[in-house]
Amino acid sequence: MRKTSTGYLFECYIWFVNTIARGPVSREAIDNKWVHASVNDYKTDSIPESTFHRWRNTVELLFDLKIKCNSRGEYYIEEAADIRRTNLRSRMLNLLSVNSLLKDCHDLRKQILFEPIPAGEEYLEPIITAMRDKYVLNITYKNFTSEEPATHKVESYCLKAYRQRWYLIAFSRTRNAIRHFALDRITCIEPTQDIYTIPDDFDAEEYFRNICGITVLKDQPEEIRIAVGKAQVPYLRTLPLHPSQKEIETSPNRSVFSYFLVPNEDFYRELRACGRNVLVLSPEWLCQEFRADTKLLYNMYNEINPE
Repeated sequence: MRKTSTGYLFECYIWFVNTIARGPVSREAIDNKWVHASVNDYKTDSIPESTFHRWRNTVELLFDLKIKCNSRGEYYIEEAADIRRTNLRSRMLNLLSVNSLLKDCHDLRKQILFEPIPAGEEYLEPIITAMRDKYVLNITYKNFTSEEPATHKVESYCLKAYRQRWYLIAFSRTRNAIRHFALDRITCIEPTQDIYTIPDDFDAEEYFRNICGITVLKDQPEEIRIAVGKAQVPYLRTLPLHPSQKEIETSPNRSVFSYFLVPNEDFYRELRACGRNVLVLSPEWLCQEFRADTKLLYNMYNEINPE
């Protein structure tokens, strides 16, 4: 039944966070908003006191925030302006909050368009719940190169969205290593009774610090410099390819950007997507790779339409 499902409770938590984030707000005002909330399947005119504090404790833990009560009995989120900062957990909160808002704005559904996302979003709920309660999951996974799916017993470390896909970063007890699982390639998830603890030395942001995208390599990061044509410069200024991006030279016709990272295929893809607006300047070995790619592409086109 929806009222008792984990999915329904999660929707209530999102509504709860959004309501208090607009605070300070009194209990009476919260109850007034609850009367008209789309998640109020109970059709009650108030939130029971025990339920209120249970939700408060859960969302504090789930979204790593603090809900305070001032001297006037009004509730607010401590440092509410910072809960949308660009970390993994708050990005997820942003996404879930938009989805919750759209449920209250049915008339706008055809006016707010999203990029299509492959299947797999239905696994967000059980994964997030497992991350919160720290229990192991059995997942069945089929990658693009295997004919048959494989089963992994995993400890969920974090979730990351990249290029319209959700990825679970987890320690696979089956493979005895950290693995990345695209949610659209998971075919089944089953909870277990096993409990796990995330290692003290694992930090999600640190884990991805020196790479672009989702592919983590063991190589050492290095400085990469690219020249960017003036038409592309504003796009990189407003949406950097990587947090380490720096604009180190600026002229009327181009800018030079530097990055400190481990170059992987995800980074190469971002550079190639800029086409002739981007030229790799250093290191030399990366210049050679892009020269070879360009020559290969030229030859392929020349075979189709010889000069």
